[in-house]
Amino acid sequence: MHRSRSMRLLLLILAVALVAASCSSRRSSSTSSGTTAPGGSGGTGTAAPGAIDTSKCPGNDAAGIGGDTITLASSFPQSGLTAAFSEISKGYKAYFSYINAQGAVSDAGKKYKIVVKDKDDEYNAAKTITNIDSLVGADGSKAFAVFNVVGTSNNIAIRQSLNDNCVPNTFTATGSPAMGNPKYQWTIGSTLSPYSLESKAFADFLKRTKPNATVAMLVQDDDYGMDYEQGFRQAIQGTNIKVVKVEKYPVGANEVTAQITSLAATHADAFFDGGTLLACPNALQQQKAANWNAITYVSGTCIAKTLMGIAGNNADKAYSVTNIKDPINPQFASEPAMKLYRAQVTKYQPKADIDNGIVAYGWTQGALFVEALKASKAATRSALMESLRSMKAVKGVGLMIDGFSITTNGDKDPFMGEQMQFVQYDAAKKYFHDVGTMLDFEGQTAKLTPPALING
Repeated sequence: MHRSRSMRLLLLILAVALVAASCSSRRSSSTSSGTTAPGGSGGTGTAAPGAIDTSKCPGNDAAGIGGDTITLASSFPQSGLTAAFSEISKGYKAYFSYINAQGAVSDAGKKYKIVVKDKDDEYNAAKTITNIDSLVGADGSKAFAVFNVVGTSNNIAIRQSLNDNCVPNTFTATGSPAMGNPKYQWTIGSTLSPYSLESKAFADFLKRTKPNATVAMLVQDDDYGMDYEQGFRQAIQGTNIKVVKVEKYPVGANEVTAQITSLAATHADAFFDGGTLLACPNALQQQKAANWNAITYVSGTCIAKTLMGIAGNNADKAYSVTNIKDPINPQFASEPAMKLYRAQVTKYQPKADIDNGIVAYGWTQGALFVEALKASKAATRSALMESLRSMKAVKGVGLMIDGFSITTNGDKDPFMGEQMQFVQYDAAKKYFHDVGTMLDFEGQTAKLTPPALING
C-alpha cells in the first residue's frame, strides 16, 4: 500500500515536470505567451489578455518594414456603384501623411513612416483575395499589415490566409461580429459598432417608445444583412415587438423599389433600413413615395453626408448610431480635433469632402492605428496585434466623440465600437443630432450577439 502511494506521488511529480517543461518550451519559441495558436480555437492560461501564440508563424514578424518605412496594404471599391467607400481611404491617408510630416511614428526607439498601397476590388470578394495576395504576397512578406479592407464578405474571404501567415488584418471596415471570431486572432475590427449592437440599440429604442411595434426590414443578401436581421431578432426576444417581413437585395445593387413596395404593404410601425451605399437613400426615397410613415432606422454605414444628402427630406427624422463626430454638425466646429482634421485633410487630400462622415471615420482609424503602433512593445506584427487586442479606455483619438473610449480584451472582447450615440437626422440642417446619452455595451458584444454570427 505504501509503495503504491509512493509510486503515484512519483508519477505525479514527473507529470508536473513534463507539463512545466512543455509550457517553457512553448514560451521560448514564441514572441508572446499567448493561449491560442494561429488558426486555433483558444485555450486556458495566464497570458496577458491580448497575447497571441506565434509558435506556428513562418518567422516573418518584421516583414513589410523597409528601413524607416512601414508598408500597409488595402483593398476597397474605387469604381462602380460602390466607389463611394473609397472616401474612407482619403481620411486615413491624410492622417498618415500628417504624421509622416511631423517626424513619423516612434516605436521601440525608432521612427517609422507609414505608406499604404491599395487596389480596387469593386466590392467583389474574389477580387479582394487577388488584390491582397498581390499586395501582401502569398507568403505574407510584402506588407507589414492589411488595413481597413471594406466589406464583411471581403474580410472573411482573406482572413484565413492572413491568419496562416500571421499578417495583421487591422481596422476592418465592417461592423460584422465575425471580426471577433477567436479562431482568427490576426483579424480585428474598427470603431464601427458591431451590427448586432446597432440592432440592439434600435430594439431598445422601440421598447421604450413603441413596445408593441411591428417591424419590416431591408437587408443586403449576404453576411452583412444576416448580421442585422439575426441580431435584431435576438434583441426583441421576450418583447411584444414583431418582425413582420424581411426583404433582401443583391450585393452591390442600388435599386430596391420592389423590396420597399413589398415592405410598405405591411404598414409596419417601424422600418429597419439595413441598406448600404445607394441602396440606403433609395430605400428612403421609395418609402416616402409609398406614403409609409414608419419609425425609421438606417444602418450606421449610411450616415455619411453624401448618402443622406441623396435621400434629402426623405431621410428626415431617421435614426442611427455613431461614435464619430459629424464634421457637418456645428457643435464640433470650434474643437481643436475638428480643426486639425479639416486643415490636414484639406492639405493632403484636397479632393476629399471634409464634411463627409466616412472621411472622418477614415481619419480616426488612421489615428488609432498610430496610437496602437506607438503603444506596441516592438516594431513587429505580433506586438502590434497584442497592442490592438489590449487597449484600455483609449479616449480622444481622431474624431472619437468626447467621453467615449475603446477597450479590448483579447479573445474575450476584441470589439472596439461598443460605445455609441443614438442620433436622429435633421434634413433641414443636414446633420444628425444626439438622442439621449451614450449607449454603453462595453464587453457585451458576445452576449448580445447570436453565437453563429461571431463564430461562423
